[in-house]
Amino acid sequence: MKEMFDIEMAEARKLIEDIKREAVSANGKLQQAEVEVKKQRARYTEITNLREVDRKEVDAIERQIAENQAVRFQFTIILENSRRYTNDFSGRLITIVN
Repeated sequence: MKEMFDIEMAEARKLIEDIKREAVSANGKLQQAEVEVKKQRARYTEITNLREVDRKEVDAIERQIAENQAVRFQFTIILENSRRYTNDFSGRLITIVN
């Protein structure tokens, strides 16, 4: 009986040692995973901030484009008016000269 007990105890000790090794390995992997999570979280924050900066730059560019289009439209109107006045003036000048 003692012999069976000693065998069982030896197997239990071996099992305990195996579990301890696995626990150490699991803890090491856990620590590596925590470090990786911190890195990824920092990268996410950085990307989010850069995205916000890019969004602001895109908004500014879109505003500038809208302003440029408005100026272009006004310039087109001015050119059309200038042509009309020039044609009108030329017609009146010809009438006066004749």
